[in-house]
Amino acid sequence: MKFRLFLLSAVSLTAVTAGACGPFAPIIPTPEFFGTDKYNRKSMADYEEEENLRLWRSLTDEQIPLSDIRTAVYEHSRGIFNGFTGTDHLFTDNRFYIYLNNTGDYEALQFLDTAKQLEERWSRHHSPWYYPRHRGDDSLEQGEFDDIIEYCRNARSKRLGDRYALQVTRALFASRRFDACIEYADSAFRNVADNNLMKRMARRYMAGCWCRLGDTATADSIFAMTGDIWSITGSDPVEYMAANNPGAPQLMEYIRSRAADTTLMLRLIPVAQRLLTDRRVTNRGDWNFMLAYVTNTYCHDAAGARTLIYEALQQRFSSSELHDRARIYKMKLDAMTGHQEELLADLKWIDGKKGIDYELIRGMLNVIYAHWIPRLWHNKDYSRAILLAGFADCYDNDSDYYDYWSVSDYGCLTFQLMNSLSSAQLVAVCNQMKSHGPMNDFLRRKARTDRDYYNELIGTLALREGNYERARTYLSFVSERYIRHMNISWYLRRDPFGDKNITSGNPKLDFANRMAEYRQTMTTGRSGDERGLARLMYAIGRQNSFGYCWALTQYWDGWVGNFEPILDYYDYNFAEENYEFLYDYDRSTDFEPVYDRYEKEVAASLAMLQTDEARAEAHYILGNLKTIVKLFPDTERARFVRTSCDRWQSWL
Repeated sequence: MKFRLFLLSAVSLTAVTAGACGPFAPIIPTPEFFGTDKYNRKSMADYEEEENLRLWRSLTDEQIPLSDIRTAVYEHSRGIFNGFTGTDHLFTDNRFYIYLNNTGDYEALQFLDTAKQLEERWSRHHSPWYYPRHRGDDSLEQGEFDDIIEYCRNARSKRLGDRYALQVTRALFASRRFDACIEYADSAFRNVADNNLMKRMARRYMAGCWCRLGDTATADSIFAMTGDIWSITGSDPVEYMAANNPGAPQLMEYIRSRAADTTLMLRLIPVAQRLLTDRRVTNRGDWNFMLAYVTNTYCHDAAGARTLIYEALQQRFSSSELHDRARIYKMKLDAMTGHQEELLADLKWIDGKKGIDYELIRGMLNVIYAHWIPRLWHNKDYSRAILLAGFADCYDNDSDYYDYWSVSDYGCLTFQLMNSLSSAQLVAVCNQMKSHGPMNDFLRRKARTDRDYYNELIGTLALREGNYERARTYLSFVSERYIRHMNISWYLRRDPFGDKNITSGNPKLDFANRMAEYRQTMTTGRSGDERGLARLMYAIGRQNSFGYCWALTQYWDGWVGNFEPILDYYDYNFAEENYEFLYDYDRSTDFEPVYDRYEKEVAASLAMLQTDEARAEAHYILGNLKTIVKLFPDTERARFVRTSCDRWQSWL
């Protein structure tokens, strides 16, 4: 072989596909705006634990993190606790242990050791592996707690007296002395305020005793009084609580954990309406929130729900967490009904919250991705949609999935929206995004501002459209450094006019220049040969810019698949109904006219040629070597083919 044949078959090039680090569909969160999922549901024990942790902090040091107190009080066994607080205590950065060791708080140390001893013995006593020393002899099992009961009865601690009284109550309950447990707790806490946590916890043990003694009516009344709706034995604990203790925050927590129960939630509409007039209910925001949720979710009345949620936000909630959920839900109802009046204030509220929780972020992303962007896009408010997407995309990086793909040039929804416009539309949008106004000024803080980013995309859209004059204008503003660092830079080495690798710093600009020149020559060339060959090269370049050299007009190809935002639960029609406007290479019809016209353009360009030399050159470009030797044997190109390979006859 004397030489490496220099030719490009447009047909063979377009048959090749390749993948790139392209976009991945954003997962649109579907949080529980009102309800609670199984991982975030609170039990009565959770309410008591949270309050107890705050009490321990007030009894020791207000600067101690609650998480440190939880570790020492609830998570560590007695052995571990004593290891961190004994004479030769182990090193720890837990500030609760540090406090105990530095202050030598004997009262707290003794109490916690005793409470953990009771917990340890009780756990062993109720283990399925536990056997009494003498079967049937309950007195021996009961006696296992006698030393703890005696110690706690005699403890002289004004500071921790109520806690010791609770330990006696627990020990009597554990030893199944139910009558004695009721009698002791009733006496020990008689003069203690009803809002005292230890008294309320002791009453729950008393209710447990009454239940085991067969008096479920008394037990249920106590459970309701303490807020323990989960332990009520009646068939309708919600109605029972609503009648006996409607102001308890646990009632709403119980309802929220069952928010997916359509029958229950619809049945609660008259209950909520009744409680909103009950003077015992101070957390009316909770109930109007519930009504708003049911009205929208199960009655499909977003406008009516919006009225209710606005009313709720003027009222008191049982917790700041539920208030925040209500405000996010207001954002959703505003978006569903097309009201933008408070959007900026809500976004500023989200952006300004400290220690914001993950569910609030998920709620905000749902509102923007699922409602505002499709609505604004269909109203042709492209700049607002893109700026909102940019705001959301900045928050959409909480998972490893998004952290990984956020480094992509085009792995976010903001880019995909811009990629779905025409080049002229994007030019207008970029100018609109620069305009000043409260919303634009706020959202633009999180938007990309580098000119390379926008100029390169506008230029690429123009290449896709075949507007090479506009393409060369905008691509001329893009730095070579930016091109080198794009994820598709490797694919830009492919030459749409030959088989050599491109070494230019800006291949897209070079392509735009050549295509603009070919288009000009097609009409101004001095001869039919010059015009015909230019038309042939233009057709090949256009065809290959959507095929083998797809990186000239696209940002991904191959295995990436369709780019369709999806919900984090299964909803088959969501993308089809809401994001059908997104540009996707696999579904695009941009290339179809190019492919359909290619053969016609080739035939037309060949028909324009006037000399055999030009015809031979055209067939050489197309890879038709046999045609050159057979039909145009006396041309320079035919002599080149015959003399450039020793065995040319074998491959013609």
